[in-house]
Amino acid sequence: MTSEEIEQQRAFNRERNVARRAALTLKEVEEERTCARERAASRRAAITPEEIEQQRILARERSAARRAALTPEETERQRSLTRERNAATRATLTSEGVEKQRILARERSAARRAALTPEEIERQRSLTRERNAVTRATLTPKEVERQRELAAERTMVIRATASPKVAEEHRILARKRSVARRANYTTEEVEQQRALARKRSRLQSNLMQKQVPKKKETSKNAEVEWPKPADMECKTNCLKKFIQQMSMNSLAEGVCGVCNVRCYKRDLRRVPLNKIPSVELLRTHDDLCSIIPGIQQTKNLHSNEKYNMNHDLDLPTFGDGTETGLYFP
Repeated sequence: MTSEEIEQQRAFNRERNVARRAALTLKEVEEERTCARERAASRRAAITPEEIEQQRILARERSAARRAALTPEETERQRSLTRERNAATRATLTSEGVEKQRILARERSAARRAALTPEEIERQRSLTRERNAVTRATLTPKEVERQRELAAERTMVIRATASPKVAEEHRILARKRSVARRANYTTEEVEQQRALARKRSRLQSNLMQKQVPKKKETSKNAEVEWPKPADMECKTNCLKKFIQQMSMNSLAEGVCGVCNVRCYKRDLRRVPLNKIPSVELLRTHDDLCSIIPGIQQTKNLHSNEKYNMNHDLDLPTFGDGTETGLYFP
């Protein structure tokens, strides 16, 4: 078969599989997936390590060839589909499933790193550095700051949740990584690191020098000025108000004509006698007179007023109007 016939056969098989999967129910789809997993597990258990490595190489070559044949639009579509599948998978996982996935990912990464040769390790590191450099170059300043904040938060969370033993292990690993990284530096990288360190120290010293004058200016600005003296007009107004409030007119007291309660005259309200419909009802009750000693004199006064009341009569209250009346609080 020619290459065109092979490709045509593959396309026909894909269409047939798609049509068959579209006609399956959910139960049949799950059964198909279970059978496929069992077949894959039995096939992996029966092959030798050499065949496993050969299968991995073939899979990498097929993946590389397929990615190379894709257009930019197809590549972006594949990435979006992968992200959606990963998001859907993570959304359906429980906390135990998430932890299990993390453990499996760590084991796979450890096994993959243990199987790498020194040349492959160096190549992986160089590829990682290139990818990180490309990613950092495409980031905006806001995204860079956001990435730093996220990294700092992750580091704080790890440190806060780590036990003393785990924290000490992390410190030892960090020191070992730093030593290994410094040992792998070339002369140019060592010089570049020293230049960066000098630049950081200069920036930090300049920042500290700028902060010292700012602190001094802040302390100077924080000094409270002595309050200015009050002007003569304000003093005069305050004195007038005080004299008015302490004058005899303001402090004069009066007695209510009904309940005989003493209060400030400014709080009393004057009511003329001719506007009171039933003046006789304002007299003191007999029971109250019998309870309170010395009130008989007032009772007699009210009884006399009942029969001798006229417009010229004024009860013993403080009044300043032209018309006779009673004061009520």
